[in-house]
Amino acid sequence: MKYRVALAQASTSEEKRENLRAGLDLIGAASEMGADLVVLPELFMAYVPLEAPPARFVEVAEEVSGEFVAAIASEARRRKVHAVVGIIERSRKKGRVHNTAVMVGPDGRVVAAHRKLQLFDSQGYRESDRFEPARTLEGAFETGLGRMGMMTCYELRFPEMARILALQGAELIVVPTAWLAGRMKEDHLHVLTRARALENTVFVAVASQTGRIFSGRSLVVDPFGVPVCDAGEDAGLVLADVDTERIARVREVLPTLEHLRSDVYAGYLGARRR
Repeated sequence: MKYRVALAQASTSEEKRENLRAGLDLIGAASEMGADLVVLPELFMAYVPLEAPPARFVEVAEEVSGEFVAAIASEARRRKVHAVVGIIERSRKKGRVHNTAVMVGPDGRVVAAHRKLQLFDSQGYRESDRFEPARTLEGAFETGLGRMGMMTCYELRFPEMARILALQGAELIVVPTAWLAGRMKEDHLHVLTRARALENTVFVAVASQTGRIFSGRSLVVDPFGVPVCDAGEDAGLVLADVDTERIARVREVLPTLEHLRSDVYAGYLGARRR
């Protein structure tokens, strides 16, 4: 199968309405450019500084079935595209929210919702003070464009997640991010994305926030670890064509998933560093 992915690199506002208008415009523009899947960044719903009090996140949060996702879904249906958007989702735990990536289909229905599992407690930030982590992995899921999976930002640093999605048949892993700028950070983003694609022989698509404290540099990488596009630092759309037959061709050369020694590794996966 062949289809076109549009990565929407954006600098989000603190106002949900502004971000929603921008998201609808980006989906419309991407559709006119021939996109079949439009990926908006992590936490696209609203910019809330991580140092803001938890109550601010709770105030902004909505359900997956809320107005923000519903409007994105309506535009996806109107444009006949799949779309992914990062939202701040209400949690059952008081004073906490979920960092959630939602995919909607061209019929306007929610296809999948991935709640961030690995929270960014690093480099002076503590997402766990505001966000409630998922307890399970959403896993790979079927779409009209083939089988896919989702991860979020910091989760690129955890190869187990991408491996599980690949073993579950994902051909494309979609990764909304708000990747922090900083020393070597852009290199980390690109190295990790290429590694996740190459080691699992799948496509990986990363749509990042830019501006403020974020790096931009959204990209798509093919199953051989080759970057297909790079958005640079500016806000806007960048497109890449995905051909899932490329996966089969690469796996003829690199059958790494077939060589996986699960009989040996399984007993170690629960081990912790001493």
